[in-house]
Amino acid sequence: MTTTDPTLRTRLKRDLAARHARLDTLFSSFDLTTRPGLTGFLAAHRAAFAAIRPAPGGLTGPALLTRMIDAIDADLATLDAVAPPPLAPLQLTRPEAQDYVLLGSRLGSQLLRRRWAAATDPALQDAGRYLTLPPLTGQWRRFCDGAEALGGSGTGSDAIIAEAGALFDLFVTAGHAACKPPCLSPEWTT
Repeated sequence: MTTTDPTLRTRLKRDLAARHARLDTLFSSFDLTTRPGLTGFLAAHRAAFAAIRPAPGGLTGPALLTRMIDAIDADLATLDAVAPPPLAPLQLTRPEAQDYVLLGSRLGSQLLRRRWAAATDPALQDAGRYLTLPPLTGQWRRFCDGAEALGGSGTGSDAIIAEAGALFDLFVTAGHAACKPPCLSPEWTT
């Protein structure tokens, strides 16, 4: 890596900015203070997590996916909702891609947690196992440090970017499948 080469972290942020923004916009549109909104949000995440076939290694993998799916399943049961239909599996080969998206997802959920906490329905407040999972900031920091130390050029980095992009697309697909107009925040329906 020369001083002009971007790092892997720079490339992930730069090359995936539009996909990340689309995903953030979609999940910000779910009204987490309503039963349809929270149910749709949880169903979308459950479908996406269940479709991921993790790469070996990295900071995330089967244990984290299982923990998140179990929390979502418990929340959906609290809301008397069923798990969504399965999506096509997405086999990952690059642990850096899954770490970037899954650890980033935990941080993003912390922002959405604040919106969910404003719900006045006690059943919604009881359905917070997923949103109250730890943010994993230590693992996120380790990932960022490692990605900052890696070069962003070459086929390896290109493959990581492609897989992270496929993960973003998987979540967008799951979000669209789960979100019907009653789940949207009022500002997204006008």
